[in-house]
Amino acid sequence: MDVRLEQYPTPAPIVASILYDAEISHGDISGKTVLDLGTGDGVFALGAALLNAGHVIGIDVQSKALKVARRNSTLLGTESTTEFILGDVSTLTLRMSVDTVVSNPPFGVKKRGADLVFLRKALSVAGVTYSIHLASEQNRAFLRKVIERAGGVITQVETFKFPIPRIFHFHRRPVRFIAVDLYRIVKRERDDNG
Repeated sequence: MDVRLEQYPTPAPIVASILYDAEISHGDISGKTVLDLGTGDGVFALGAALLNAGHVIGIDVQSKALKVARRNSTLLGTESTTEFILGDVSTLTLRMSVDTVVSNPPFGVKKRGADLVFLRKALSVAGVTYSIHLASEQNRAFLRKVIERAGGVITQVETFKFPIPRIFHFHRRPVRFIAVDLYRIVKRERDDNG
């Protein structure tokens, strides 16, 4: 694992909560084209597929992670609706429209602004985005400005305790919990004046 990529696995209970709410409260998954930016082992992508997404695309820069995601897809029987692509989010171009993006991007601690690359890409390709970011009043104010400038409207913010397991040599505790915010963002409708 590359520490600069801040690849911390999203816990299944958090994924389940996010996707369940996305589907039950908003209808953002079933029958939709869902894009998982930074898919890793595919937990968001596969969860969306299990919730009857029409088509799911997972993208990641790590071929080993995609190998795990593809194996998980086969084990779950979702390979007919899931597609995993090796690539960099910053240079991603799609040949199809996307309804919903789900993403647990790097938090931007090791590489400042890394999360913004994912967020801006999500807002540029989909009508609805679910994105996880570090929780703090300062970060919320900053992200609100970024999202508004990108033409997005925050419709929901939910805070989770996110476990960071001891993965790297500098981690001291077996697990450390950090507060993260899930943002649900929709594209602002343009008025007739442009």
